[in-house]
Amino acid sequence: METHIDAYVTQADGIRIGVKLLNDRLQSALQALGFTADEGGTLTLPVTDDAAKATAFIRLRDLGVAFSAGREWCPADVFEHFRDGGLLQGSYLRVVWRMPQQFIVTTE
Repeated sequence: METHIDAYVTQADGIRIGVKLLNDRLQSALQALGFTADEGGTLTLPVTDDAAKATAFIRLRDLGVAFSAGREWCPADVFEHFRDGGLLQGSYLRVVWRMPQQFIVTTE
């Protein structure tokens, strides 16, 4: 089942969060949260620690931004780690890419 998404988190390790826009619907909302344009059409937000990252995740989730799943500590894994540790609660949109332009979105 394919669900429409406007953006997804591409990176959430280290000290920054990267969000890829699929259209411009969320650009101003993300910029209001402090995200700035980066190379390659990605918006980025520096974060100082896990608490700041969890707060940003909550705001992203509330905007309907999906969290990409994949290998090696992907954004979806980070979201679940924070949820398991009590830094945030609730479900989120998880996006898995089958091939370019083809993906599956689930609520986790």
